[in-house]
Amino acid sequence: MTETILRADAMLTPHGAIAGAELAFDETGRITYAGAARPDSVVTHDLAGHVLMPGLVNGHTHSAMTLLRGVSDDEGFMPWLAAVQALEQHLTHDDVATGLQLAMVEMIETGTVAFADMYHWDESLIELVRAAGMRAMVALASFAPEAVGFPGVSPWNGSDATAQTEALAERYSGDPQIRVAYGPHAPYTCPPEFLRDIAVRAARRGIPIHTHISESAAEVEQIVERYGATPGEHLASLGLFEADVLAAHCVHLTSGEIERFAREGVAVSHNPVSNLKLGCGIAPLPDWQAAGLRVSLGTDSVASNNTLDLFEEIKTATILHRGARQDAAIVRASDVLDIATRSGAEAIGFPESGALEAGGLADVIALDVRGSSATPLDLASDPGVLTSHLGFAATGADVRHVFIGGRHVYSEGEHLTLDAAAIRARAAEARARLSAASRHPD
Repeated sequence: MTETILRADAMLTPHGAIAGAELAFDETGRITYAGAARPDSVVTHDLAGHVLMPGLVNGHTHSAMTLLRGVSDDEGFMPWLAAVQALEQHLTHDDVATGLQLAMVEMIETGTVAFADMYHWDESLIELVRAAGMRAMVALASFAPEAVGFPGVSPWNGSDATAQTEALAERYSGDPQIRVAYGPHAPYTCPPEFLRDIAVRAARRGIPIHTHISESAAEVEQIVERYGATPGEHLASLGLFEADVLAAHCVHLTSGEIERFAREGVAVSHNPVSNLKLGCGIAPLPDWQAAGLRVSLGTDSVASNNTLDLFEEIKTATILHRGARQDAAIVRASDVLDIATRSGAEAIGFPESGALEAGGLADVIALDVRGSSATPLDLASDPGVLTSHLGFAATGADVRHVFIGGRHVYSEGEHLTLDAAAIRARAAEARARLSAASRHPD
């Protein structure tokens, strides 16, 4: 059996940090050993001055929207949404492909190995993900049976997106890198009959649903006014939670909705930076944890963030709730690191990723700890400080190596599966064209 063996100063495992660590995986991308360095191992990657941890999992984003980075940055949620949707009407299929590839460049170089995405998806776009080596839960965004979401990208309306979701789910069934989901946008954009139909289909076919719920107070007010129920109650009445649901944001859930989501097994995605930037509020992560909710950590799109660096989300999610609740012990860095790895991987359909232990998938990243922000860091005498460093000091810029399923996709600043320079150039050209189109719509 051929093994790849990494040796590093320390490693984060489900059982805590290990100093003088070694990780081995076989040609199938499965971890065969995770523990203290073995004296007789033939090391293939000597990563002195580095630490190992599970690859990060982005629990909610819209990858193609990297082309809209910086749009309407100082607007509230509804004006921002209108500005973004106006630009989206000028997107082409090539733009979506370029935006997706730019997102993967940024995600990989900041340590993300898997992501849950809602946008336009088809086989050609999914194949870009597979070629890059990443894992993704892809949800085809839809709004209503006759509504065409992205007219410059595809003629598909909501009914078409539903049918294509089912076809793609069958096409990629069992693929180790891809999960396919329905993507009804939100209860304030999708009519009840459309949501009910998707709920029935999802429960019958075992296809998950990725949607937005209670992102803003305005959304909650709209749903209560229209249907006499909160968003969670409204969706429950339509049978949505009889399927496997990944719910993004959930900033304004009531205590009753939190209890229902925990009871029904709904997974939620915490997007603290996006929620803060758009002035949507602070999702009650401590209450979710107390209720036993399945939780992932997401960036949302860069149009509302403006980066895909999950280390920024990890630190923000940890300190945000401490300040809001005036309790420094209410959310621990170790909790959020788990949400960004093991818990997030389970939430988006990759339960064998997210933990460095024998038998799991070799989705692993190596961070440089020789810089000023990592000094002093005495891992040899106190391996536990690794959690503190990763939670409060590390950034995506520290990532030096990324392996996904044992495949080396990023090494010392070089992408091994993507032409980053060409992708950035295409993205800049596409953004210039979109900006010109928005100024001169005729």
